[in-house]
Amino acid sequence: MPLSREPRVPNLVFRARAAVRFTLAAALLFLAPAVFAHGVSAAFAEIRIDDRAVRFRLHLPALDSDQVFHIDTNGNGRLEPEELRDAAPRVQAYLARVVKVSEDDHDRAVTFGPLELWTDPNGNPFVAVTANAPLEGHGLRDIAIACDIFHDVSASYQTVGVITIAGREEEFVFRSGAVYRASFAAGSHAGLTAFAQFLRMGVLHIFTGYDHIAFLLGVVLIGGTFRSLVKIVTSFTVAHSITLALAALNIVVLPLRIVESGIALSIMYIALENLFFAKFDRRWIVTFFFGLVHGFGFASALREVHLPPGLLGTALFSFNLGVEIGQVAIVALLLPLLAWLARYRFRSLVVRVASMAIFFLGSFWFWQRIS
Repeated sequence: MPLSREPRVPNLVFRARAAVRFTLAAALLFLAPAVFAHGVSAAFAEIRIDDRAVRFRLHLPALDSDQVFHIDTNGNGRLEPEELRDAAPRVQAYLARVVKVSEDDHDRAVTFGPLELWTDPNGNPFVAVTANAPLEGHGLRDIAIACDIFHDVSASYQTVGVITIAGREEEFVFRSGAVYRASFAAGSHAGLTAFAQFLRMGVLHIFTGYDHIAFLLGVVLIGGTFRSLVKIVTSFTVAHSITLALAALNIVVLPLRIVESGIALSIMYIALENLFFAKFDRRWIVTFFFGLVHGFGFASALREVHLPPGLLGTALFSFNLGVEIGQVAIVALLLPLLAWLARYRFRSLVVRVASMAIFFLGSFWFWQRIS
């Protein structure tokens, strides 16, 4: 069958909506510089994730596939069924290296079906292959998928993916090693499992977020009454809860580079305030403003995971609760030390030295993130 003519595809019919999306994506990619010397510079993947497996329908541009795998062995310009059968082991071995599925950080075996021919609505020929990766877990699973086809042949090659999970569709472009990640719930205890997992995720985010710890240390370092500390912590909590929800719901999304740089600036400002101000009556206002910035930073952890709509509310609440538990734990550890320190004359020296260290840390992070 000639590569330029529309082949017949037995038992392979795509939904019209997915085909239309692919056509639009392929049309956009044609505007970019050609990866190979001709034709489509992208592969296409339809991926379905359910309780039992991750299922693929992969479409590789026929001309590019022939160039890489030398399918047309008789040189007649046709990809014939016999040639596809002969090339199948080579193509499947290659796909096994670049198509990966992991579940809760455990790799799952991906098996590939036979090769067939398919054409898109514009008449572009593709080599089509199905794949299946069984899943084993229950409750909330973290799924990661890599599908960077032909990226090792050309760095600008892309795979346009349409992914169906938990009853919704979304698009994802696999390029330059990009990995699709999602939390997928299944089973009667999925909600409880999700709550526990995102609670833990929030706690760990604080304990491993050294910039957030530095900010908290700078805030409580100057001490104060219990009432003033409650106002400060409460204002920070309210503020970051607002922006965490806005960002997680995609209502307000800021570039990560700006958010991370803003967090570094907040650390620098709090340290300078400790060094040059004598009164901190309105620090709760400052922490509210910077809490808005930190909330976008917290949201970045959630945005790395593609959440099913049914889990979004649970994830927001439990992750935020985990963040609060982590913050309260850190403050609870610091307060006895600060109370002990307040009894000595060298307290002011310790505050100044610690604030200088916090300022230099913030400066380093700001330079690192803005450059």
